Amino acid sequence: MRRSSAMLSRRIVAGVRFASSTSSSAAVVKDQHKTMKPPNYRKTLPGHEPRNMLQEEFPNLGDATGHGPRLYDYYDMADKVQSLPNAAEKIAFVNPYEREWNSVEKTWHRQWHPLLMAPRKAWNVPAIPKYFDSLNFYKYITKCRIVNDREKFDSFYSGIVPPTKKFENRLLQSLDARDSSNSVDLTDVERSNRFLRSLIDDAITSLAHNVEVFQKQRLSHTTRCESFWIRSGFLSMYDKKDIGTDVVERKLRYANRFIADDRRKLGELSFVLRDEFAAQLRSTNPLKQLFDLTSDEAVIPVFEDHVNVEDDVVYSPKVFNMWPDSEILWQCPGYDADSKETHQYGRLAVKDISILNQLTDYWKIDGEEREQVRRDAMTASAVSSLFSWLNAQAHCLGYTQYTDLDRPLVSQMILSDGDEFFFAVAQLNTIAINIDVDGFENRRTNACYVDGPHPLFIEETSGKEEEANTMEKRE
Repeated sequence: MRRSSAMLSRRIVAGVRFASSTSSSAAVVKDQHKTMKPPNYRKTLPGHEPRNMLQEEFPNLGDATGHGPRLYDYYDMADKVQSLPNAAEKIAFVNPYEREWNSVEKTWHRQWHPLLMAPRKAWNVPAIPKYFDSLNFYKYITKCRIVNDREKFDSFYSGIVPPTKKFENRLLQSLDARDSSNSVDLTDVERSNRFLRSLIDDAITSLAHNVEVFQKQRLSHTTRCESFWIRSGFLSMYDKKDIGTDVVERKLRYANRFIADDRRKLGELSFVLRDEFAAQLRSTNPLKQLFDLTSDEAVIPVFEDHVNVEDDVVYSPKVFNMWPDSEILWQCPGYDADSKETHQYGRLAVKDISILNQLTDYWKIDGEEREQVRRDAMTASAVSSLFSWLNAQAHCLGYTQYTDLDRPLVSQMILSDGDEFFFAVAQLNTIAINIDVDGFENRRTNACYVDGPHPLFIEETSGKEEEANTMEKRE
C-alpha cells in the first residue's frame, strides 16, 4: 500500500497559502555619488607598461586601472535609465542584444571602413544543468547563496494549517485519472506538466472555500519565462600563460574579445535563461520578505572564505555545457513588460525536471553519488530559475542592473519529475552584479532556501507482510 507523504502535502498547500504583504518595510537609500567625467581619451583598459624613466617616476593614476571611466559610464547609464518613462523602454535601453549584420551592410563594406565586429551574444543557461558539477558556477552568476536548513525553511510557513487530508484525496483522484487515461502519445515532459498543473489546481481547490485571497490571484499555464542579465568578474578569461613559463599575464589590449563580453573587454558576460514552467501563480501584491535589506543576512557572502572564486569557481561557460545564444533577449516573467499586466508578483511556480533522470543516466553515476548529484542539480536549477523569474519581475517593475532594488522580491518554486519534489524559496536583494570596479561596493547577496527532494509516496507494508519478510530473511 502506498500513501501520500503528509509532509509533502502540507508543503505544497502551504506554499500556495503563503501569506503576502502589500510592500516591503525595507528601504535603501541609493548612492547618489556622481564621479567626475573623465577626459575622452581615458580608456577602460589598464594603462600600458612604463616605456621610459619619466613614466616610471610619475605614473598617471587615471590610467592605472581604467576603473574611473567605467564607473562614470555606469552612473551615467543609471541617470539615462531613470529618465525613461516606463519599464519597457528601460528594458530595451539596457538590453545587451546586438543583431547580426545584414546582407546590405556586408555587401557595401569597404576595406577603409571599420571592421564589422561580431555582434554580442549571450550565454544560454540550461534550465536543467547539463553538467554534473555546476552548482557553484550557478551560484556565482546569480550571486545567490544557498541555505539548506529544514527548520529555517519550515519557519517561513509556521502558523499555517492547510487542509492536507482534503488535498490528498483530490491528489489520489488526479493520479487515478492520469493512470487511466489513454494519452499514450504524450512525452514524459508533457505528462509531467499535466500532472503538476492538476496538482496546483487541487491545492487551490482545497483552499478556495475559505481563502478569499485567491479571488485576487491569477493562475497561469503559460510556460514561457525568459530573462537576461550581465555578470561581472570574468576578466580571468583573458589570462594567458606562455609555453615554458609559469607567469600568467592578463593581456587585454590586443586580445580578442571573449564571447558575450562587452566591446571594451570588461569581463562582464551576458547570460540568458529561457525557462519553461508548468504553471505559475501571481498576485497584485508581493510576498512577505524573508528578511530586511538592512539586516546582516542580506550581506552574507555567497562562498566561504577559504574558497578561491577566481581559480575554483569562475571558468568559461562552455565548461558547463552553455552555448552562445544569438536570439533576441527578453524580460518575460510569464508576461511581457508592455502588456499592462496587473498581477506582476510571482507567488509560486511549478517546474518539470524529468529530463534530469536522463542526464543522470547519461553521466553513469550510482549510489550516494547519484543522489548527491541529483540534489545539487535540483538546487542549481532552483537557483537559476528563481533568480531569472525574480529578475524579470524586477525589470518589469522598473528596476534594472543600473538602478538596483530598493526592496526585496520573494517567490517560491516547486521542482518535480512526478515522483520526487524539491522546494525552494528565494529572495532577490540585488541585481547590480554587472560591475566590479574600485569605487562601487555592493555587499548585498541574494538568498535561496531549499529543502528536498521528497518522495510523493511512502511505501507501507502491513503487519502480515512485515512478518513474512522477516521469516524469509531468517530462512
